[in-house]
Amino acid sequence: MPALKLVYFPMPGRVEPTRLALAVGGHAFEDEKLTGEQWGTTLKAKVAPKQMPLIYVDGECFGQSNAMMRYAGKISSVDGKPLYPTCPLEALKVDEFVDIVAELFGPLGKTFAIADQAEKEAARAKLVAEGGDMAKWLQFIDELLGKSASGFAVGDSLTIADIAAFSWIQPLKSGWLDGMPKDCLDRFTNICAHAVKIANIPQVKEYYKDAEGVQAVYRA
Repeated sequence: MPALKLVYFPMPGRVEPTRLALAVGGHAFEDEKLTGEQWGTTLKAKVAPKQMPLIYVDGECFGQSNAMMRYAGKISSVDGKPLYPTCPLEALKVDEFVDIVAELFGPLGKTFAIADQAEKEAARAKLVAEGGDMAKWLQFIDELLGKSASGFAVGDSLTIADIAAFSWIQPLKSGWLDGMPKDCLDRFTNICAHAVKIANIPQVKEYYKDAEGVQAVYRA
């Protein structure tokens, strides 16, 4: 097994799917968490133009969160089934679902540039309200999950599609984003049921059993 190290800020964010994929796959990895100051003064210039999150594989540095997640999925399996399918068509289905989930966060990213706090909070609340730009994607994801006979995003076993949805969507209800209502996911019943299913997978449950802060939303 290669020596693996992840580098990111002390938060779930874009690296969480890779963390979880490696963890449930039974891989040991170093999880280095930097402050913004540490990133700016000790590492940013060294790895430019790459940005965090980063993964080091036997000392070689790579970036791009989705690429990292797919790598983690390719080297990991749960109960004998790979997290990233070897069948090209099944892999396409997984990639499509992951990219749909990623679309959800485009509108949210724009709110970080809003200087006025009240305006920022109002903008975020509007995103997840009925007809909001994020609500539309959440509804689409909810409908896709509702069509699954297995309860998994793609196929009949855990894949990085499930891990991406679980890792990226659940923090929306954690309260860490100013203006994002904690009940913003409640009406998306299939997303909620999917989260419960993933959280109770033994390997996921073990990884998050002592989770605190924002990561507490991942606990079963």
